[in-house]
Amino acid sequence: MTGLTHPEDGIGYYTFDQFTRLQRAVNTARSLVPWLRVAGYIRGAQSERVTSSRDGHIGLPPTWLAAEEINRLLAELNRWAELEDAVNDEFGAWLAWELVRETETANARWAIEDRTHRVQHMRCGACNALTLRYHPPRHAEDIVIVRCTDPSCRTVMDEAMFAFAAHLIEEENKQREQQRLDQNRRRRGTRRTVPPNDLQVGA
Repeated sequence: MTGLTHPEDGIGYYTFDQFTRLQRAVNTARSLVPWLRVAGYIRGAQSERVTSSRDGHIGLPPTWLAAEEINRLLAELNRWAELEDAVNDEFGAWLAWELVRETETANARWAIEDRTHRVQHMRCGACNALTLRYHPPRHAEDIVIVRCTDPSCRTVMDEAMFAFAAHLIEEENKQREQQRLDQNRRRRGTRRTVPPNDLQVGA
């Protein structure tokens, strides 16, 4: 959204249609963010991992980074009491449109799935087995649930617990990456160099 002006019919810098899109994006984001945190770890969703990013994230799926960005924009908009107040402020209107863009893009790319999936690349924190399964919310007010399928465990993880586990994996990936970089530096440092006295000039 560039060249902001107050439309004759609308709210702040937004037309009524744009404000409706903003309201829809905010409502969508509330259910989309928990799904995005899980989506990169289940079958059927994007399986690639981010090897590095400007924010220093390593080993996280792109769905996770999308959730982080949407969450950040939602938090930024909280400085205004109402959406109407935000779109009456030039910066708030720009920020809100960034939320619309990010939410609509993520929702189009990784739409919420309404069936269960096995979670990949993450072990149950209780039994340490690869037995986690995603269960989608059945109603708008429900939360995303990840449950261990081992009959002797049956541990249930909500979004906060899953986020904590994913951050632990990210930290492990960062440590492994740092160890790899340190090893490469040591290898380069131990390569034999020819002393200047060994050079034969004009031979």
